[in-house]
Amino acid sequence: MIAEQGVAAVTHRAVAAEASVPLASTTYYFESLDELLEGALLMFVNAEAERLAAVAESLDGKELEPLEAAQLFRAELEDSSVAQFELYLEASRRPRLREVARRCLDLYEAAAESALRAAGAEHPEAYARPFVALFDGYGLHRIAGGDDQGFDNALMALWAAATRATGTR
Repeated sequence: MIAEQGVAAVTHRAVAAEASVPLASTTYYFESLDELLEGALLMFVNAEAERLAAVAESLDGKELEPLEAAQLFRAELEDSSVAQFELYLEASRRPRLREVARRCLDLYEAAAESALRAAGAEHPEAYARPFVALFDGYGLHRIAGGDDQGFDNALMALWAAATRATGTR
């Protein structure tokens, strides 16, 4: 619902109709719109936590060529959704959502750090946040512009800098 119509369309009534439940159900479980949005973001983050933990686990202990690691990381994380960005923006306006949004960003950083470590970067923690910012930025550009906006070139340049700067493979 958020992806199709934006956060402004989310009301107790609209969610109840979308879920085919009585209106009283949504107001019983979520006293305010903030609680409802927080629940939606938390549901998203919990699903992402499982998925990203599996990504990080699959990379632990592996030694990959930098290009291979970059492509694997991209394949796992490139599906940025409109709903994800809508909820991030809403977190900037609603302090209750910030902690959950921060948790989501931390999960993405942990996955990036695992990918960089697998590629042989000496200090993967130093590059994890820039990778997440790159993915999010290009995700927004892709959604707005309808194409990848040169993402592959930017990813490869940043990846090369991260692995070359640390004297790795």
